[in-house]
Amino acid sequence: MPIDRQPHPEGASFSVSTGVHGPGRTIYVSGVLAAGRTLAEQTAGCFDEIEKVLGAEGATLADVARITTYLTSLEEYSEFSRVRAERFAGALPASTAVQVAGLLQDALVEIDAVAFLSI
Repeated sequence: MPIDRQPHPEGASFSVSTGVHGPGRTIYVSGVLAAGRTLAEQTAGCFDEIEKVLGAEGATLADVARITTYLTSLEEYSEFSRVRAERFAGALPASTAVQVAGLLQDALVEIDAVAFLSI
């Protein structure tokens, strides 16, 4: 696999770093929002949308090297982290989470992604 992942030493649901190697192409997925009443529902919906965008490019969540997440509150961060861990299984991306004052459409979360697809 052209993506090397350095797991978090404390077992967090993200990698400390990811490196990409070899010929391929980088796919940048713009920030996505999703419907839902809870942070977990919206997070799952964001990952569904990211999967859809990547699928159109011939990629999957396993090809994601990095995500950036914008949250309106960190109080339920553990719910976000749980969903992220479920969706990425063993292919955990490098990850940054930022608390923001607000998001479009009164969303609770927005996520963007960078993937690498080897050729």
